[in-house]
Amino acid sequence: MLVLGFVIFSFTSDYNNQIALTETLPQSRIETFTFLSNGTAIKGKIFLPPSFETNKNLPAIYLIDFAEQHFKLATDEFEKVIEGVKLIPGLDALVISLENIPDIDATPETFQDHYKMFKNMASFVDGKYTSNSSRTFIGRGSESGIVLMALFLESPGTSLFDNFIVTDPSPKYASATIDLIEKDNITKNKSNKNLHFSFSTSNNRTLCNKLIKSIREAKYPWLQFEAIEYTNNDYEHTYPIAYAAGLKFVFNK
Repeated sequence: MLVLGFVIFSFTSDYNNQIALTETLPQSRIETFTFLSNGTAIKGKIFLPPSFETNKNLPAIYLIDFAEQHFKLATDEFEKVIEGVKLIPGLDALVISLENIPDIDATPETFQDHYKMFKNMASFVDGKYTSNSSRTFIGRGSESGIVLMALFLESPGTSLFDNFIVTDPSPKYASATIDLIEKDNITKNKSNKNLHFSFSTSNNRTLCNKLIKSIREAKYPWLQFEAIEYTNNDYEHTYPIAYAAGLKFVFNK
């Protein structure tokens, strides 16, 4: 009886220790925060990996996600970016976006307004969540046009982002970017940048390939560039693959 009692006690003690250990391990979580842009309070959300508890020097990935204007709305882009991060061994990163998906039609004419909102968001995140200067800007559709413009229009003194992941930009933004490149209106002395560009069967293939060719022929010494055409996926199914591939390119080259 004494032996049996000892075994039961030992088992219970080990089980309780395991529960206590599990409860004290840091867990990933999503927080919301409020930042100001043009005097307006805007809600954002941030994914914090377990390592955030002990490491405030994590790279930040910013997803720009507005409502789809011509396609079925995807409500899981934020989660797909997080999944893409988890696929890269050894990578811990913050993932940031707006708390909700605003009904905004992103066009080249409104680029500065939309980009400024994300610059203000990045300033807030830098002040509260991380001291790491590595920032990635990611988007699809019309929003990815904002990502493209941010890459090519930002001057060296005000540039915030190092990595740019673009999938299925709108024809308006693709044309506007080609025009910038052809007119040679892009600063030559930028710091090193990475661009992952992709498009699906739903996009204008001729225009996308023209944009790819324009970027390659420009031979920007500061730009590492990769382009992918997804020939078996349409707009509504490409982004999870494209986000994961883009993150692999910029973080695991």
